[in-house]
Amino acid sequence: MGVKDETLGAFLDSVAASTPTPGGGSVSALVGALGAALARMVAGLARDKRGYEAVQGDLIQIDSKASALQARLLALVDEDAKAYEAVVASMKLPKSTDAEKASRVEAMQAAYQEATRVPLQTMEACSEVLEIAALALEKGNRSATTDAAVAILLAEAGLRGASLNARINLASIRDDAFRSSAEAKMDRILSHADEVGHRGMALAEGRL
Repeated sequence: MGVKDETLGAFLDSVAASTPTPGGGSVSALVGALGAALARMVAGLARDKRGYEAVQGDLIQIDSKASALQARLLALVDEDAKAYEAVVASMKLPKSTDAEKASRVEAMQAAYQEATRVPLQTMEACSEVLEIAALALEKGNRSATTDAAVAILLAEAGLRGASLNARINLASIRDDAFRSSAEAKMDRILSHADEVGHRGMALAEGRL
């Protein structure tokens, strides 16, 4: 059963349980999905409203993109848990013989790569949510300025949380090319997030 099939209370209980999954990576994805949902709300509150006639096309685009990102991040909640569960499973493989040791190392390396790819995907999706939230702040209902600001903060939190999960798994990967590529992607996403987030929060705070 995935997170979409659980109640909020049941999901929180599963996070609180003394098990490694769902953990910070799954929570980061869920936080990003909440940011996308808030961005949709801010845009929706300006749909077909007087004073927002010139931005109706933008509002429709915000809702469409944020809806897709919301669904993607919700899926990543489960994908993150499964990816780390594969890491745990690989660690438990037998290592009595040289052949078993080699097979175990290979399985662990593959699992760590997947457990890095998934939070990287969460980072990318949260980066897009951040942009959509900033656009919702600019184009959406001005009475919901603080809601848009919260969407920005959630997107940033999801992005940075996912980056921590990517980094800790990346540290166990021996493939230098994979590590370099992943690190470069993380740096690009984080740098862009700083720019978009600061600009968005400055606009929000200027309205208060």
